[in-house]
Amino acid sequence: MAFLLLALFAADWPAFRGGTASAASTDAVPLTLDASTLLWKVTLPGPGSSSPVVIGNRVYVTCFTGADTPTSMTRHLLCFDRVTGKPLWKDAVAAVRDDEYRGYITEHGYASSTPVADDAGVYAFFGKSGVHAWDHAGKKRWQAEVGTGSDPKRWGSAAALVLYKDSLIVNAASESRSVRALDRITGKEQWKSA
Repeated sequence: MAFLLLALFAADWPAFRGGTASAASTDAVPLTLDASTLLWKVTLPGPGSSSPVVIGNRVYVTCFTGADTPTSMTRHLLCFDRVTGKPLWKDAVAAVRDDEYRGYITEHGYASSTPVADDAGVYAFFGKSGVHAWDHAGKKRWQAEVGTGSDPKRWGSAAALVLYKDSLIVNAASESRSVRALDRITGKEQWKSA
C-alpha cells in the first residue's frame, strides 16, 4: 500500500474533512498528478482506507496487517515527516478479534477510521480494539475500550473521531450502539449516549 503527499506548504488538515469539517481548503492544490506535483511516496506495511491527517510537520495515517489470520491482526499508526516523507515513528496495536471482512466495500478493510490530531497528540479509533492516544513523539498516552459488539450487517468500524474542545467524540455504533465523549488528555469517559 503506497501513500502519496502532494502539498507541502498547505495548512494543517488535522481531521477527516479538514480543520473546519467542511472538506474545503483555501490552499492551492495541484489539478493533475505527475512527477512535478509528487513530493514523496512511501510504502505502508499493509492496506488501510483512512484519510491521512496533517498537523505541523507531521503526517499520520493508519493501516493493518495480518488480516489473513484475524487472531494475529495488528493495526498501525504511522507518523511521517511532512517535508521529506521520512518515517518518524510507528506503533502497533494488537487487534481484538474482529468480524470477518466480507468485502462489502472492497477498500474498507480494518483501518478505515481517520485519526485526528491536536496540539497534545494524535488519536486513532481501531473499532473493537478501542481508542488510542499518542503524543507527537510517539509515546502512548492512553487507550480506552468502547465495546466489542458487532453491527447487524457486521460491516465493522469506519467512523472518524471528532475533537470538540476537551472532548474526543467516538461513534461506537458498531461496537456498543453508543456515542461517547472521552477526555482528550486522560481518555476517561465524560458521557455515553445509547
